Amino acid sequence: MIKYIVMDIDGTLLNSKNEISKKTKDILISFQKNGGKLILASGRSYQRLLPIASQLCMNRYGGFLIEVDGIGFYNIETEKREILKEMNLLEVQSLIQYLMSLDCEVQVCEENAIYAYIPERLIPIKEKIRKERNLDKDFPWTSGPWDFIFDMRKAYSSIYYFEDCSEIKGKIRKIQIMDYETHIEEVFQSLNKTFKNQFEFFRTSYRQIEILPFGYSKGKTLKHIMKLNHIHRNEILSFGDGENDVSLFEQTEKSYAMGQAKEYVKQHASHITKSNNEDGIYYALKKEGF
Repeated sequence: MIKYIVMDIDGTLLNSKNEISKKTKDILISFQKNGGKLILASGRSYQRLLPIASQLCMNRYGGFLIEVDGIGFYNIETEKREILKEMNLLEVQSLIQYLMSLDCEVQVCEENAIYAYIPERLIPIKEKIRKERNLDKDFPWTSGPWDFIFDMRKAYSSIYYFEDCSEIKGKIRKIQIMDYETHIEEVFQSLNKTFKNQFEFFRTSYRQIEILPFGYSKGKTLKHIMKLNHIHRNEILSFGDGENDVSLFEQTEKSYAMGQAKEYVKQHASHITKSNNEDGIYYALKKEGF
C-alpha cells in the first residue's frame, strides 16, 4: 500500500509555467486527506520549497522537504531542519577553476547568496535577451535551467559576480553549470573523467549540471528519512524527470519518469507517465487507483 509520494519539483510537479495544475494539486491533497504524506525532493532550498508545500496543504498534513538535491531535509510537522553536508572553498577551489577554464557559466550556491562566473562569450547572448525583453538594469545576468537570463533573486537574497575564486565566501551548498546542451554534454563527460569519486555530478536538465559533495543525493537522503520513519520500499511512490531523480527511483519499488525525461532517466524508472505539461503525476496516480 502506498503511504508516501516523493516527487521532484521542476519538470515534474511544476509545469513549464512554473505552476501546479489543478488536477495534480487536487489529487495530491486528496491523497493526504486519506492518510498519505508527501515528500518534495528538489535542487531548491527549503525556503523556496515551503510555498509549494503550502499550496499542497502540507502544513496541515505534514511531510518532508529534501533540499538542495539531498544535502539537507526539513520535517514540516516538527519544523526541524537538518543539514547533512556543506563544502568550503578549499574543497572546491580546483573544481571551480577547472570549470572556468572550460568557458561555461558557473554558479556557486550558498545558503542565501549565489556567486556567478559568466564567460565573455555568453555576454552578447544575454545582452540581446535583456534588450529584447526590456529588462531593468538591476535584473540579474544569471542563467536558469531553461533560459540564459533567469531571476535568481527569489532564491538568493544576494547575487555576486566573480572573476577569481578568492571572492567566494561562506559555506557552499552546491555548484551548478548552465550552458548550451552540446557544451553541457562535453563538460559532463570531462568532469566525470577528471573529478571521478570526488563529487557527484547530475544533469538536471538539458542545459544544467548540478554538483554535490561526493556520496550525497536525493535518494541517499530519502533513504535516511525512510529509515528514521520506518518507511518500506513498497510504501513509497517516486516521480522525477532528471538524472538526479534516478537516485529516488533506486529507493522505491515503484517509480515514474515524466514523459519528457531523457532516455537514461526512463530506463531507470519502473513506469513512464505523461509529461509535466500533460498532468503526468495526475495520470499516474489515477492509474494507481488514487
